[in-house]
Amino acid sequence: MRDFQDHVNDRGHLAVGHGHELYWEDWGNTKGAVVLCQHGGPGAAFNASFKQIFDPEVHRVIFWDQRGCGQSRPFASTAHNTTDDLVRDMEALRETFRLEEMYLAGGSWGSTLSLIYAIRHPQRVQGMLLWSLYTVTPFENDWVNAAEHTVAPHFPGEWQRFIELVPEDRRGSGDGVMSYYAEQMRSSDPTIARRYALEWTLWEYVLCLHNYNPVETEREVSEDPTTLSVALLETHYFQNGCFIPDGYIWNNLDAIREIRTRIVQGRFDMCTPAITAWRFAEAYGPRLTLEMVNSVHLRTDPPMMVELQRQARTMTSP
Repeated sequence: MRDFQDHVNDRGHLAVGHGHELYWEDWGNTKGAVVLCQHGGPGAAFNASFKQIFDPEVHRVIFWDQRGCGQSRPFASTAHNTTDDLVRDMEALRETFRLEEMYLAGGSWGSTLSLIYAIRHPQRVQGMLLWSLYTVTPFENDWVNAAEHTVAPHFPGEWQRFIELVPEDRRGSGDGVMSYYAEQMRSSDPTIARRYALEWTLWEYVLCLHNYNPVETEREVSEDPTTLSVALLETHYFQNGCFIPDGYIWNNLDAIREIRTRIVQGRFDMCTPAITAWRFAEAYGPRLTLEMVNSVHLRTDPPMMVELQRQARTMTSP
């Protein structure tokens, strides 16, 4: 079994302005095909499981924590933290490592960020490997946060617990539900703020996990000191439509159609529904390959990981 930690070439922080310093790791074969890997969230971080996707003998991967995330500094800061900032950060990383071109990889919000970067800098992108696709549409947001007729029938008790904290007049759309939660997370009463962050995070976990255990999941989220900070950062983005115009990715497909793209999508993904990836593949055209696998949202689900590893190998093949 490969020891993925042994293949870190270097690590550090990159100052990108306004007090933000991005944590990064340069991993793998320094002469290999270069991949810039985007984690999910917004508000999560990269961890060792991302490294399992790639081959350290073949790939050179730049992993990084986005603004306010993981080991980047300052933690959980929403100041000067927008999608435009993150795209500029990706360019700063490319320039720092003196890369003319690179492959992009990312899942969920990481797929969103990869697509937006590619739209703005198509000449820099050799190819993309995406999974658990999220394209920032009202349908996707309603799927999760106005879920009475989507995923709620699969998790009735959990949905009731999540939605009963929202006044009925705020339940009409996913954005309305999310906005109410975001407001409560910013309450001056720390008990209220933490409760809403906990419930927000628990509902997300329900939709992402394969072997969902209510007791263990609630204990894990409750004991995590970063739960409130991460939820605040995530809702900072979602409250603002991820800082892009409505339909931005779909309306700019012409800019990226020639980029060879691979998407791996879980059939049983309750967080980012498979229909989005299916429709996206139809709209994108022949340069996109969609592989549906019998998995949920997470890259660590075995069927998802196996296919991601296969696609990573073929993505960078001559």
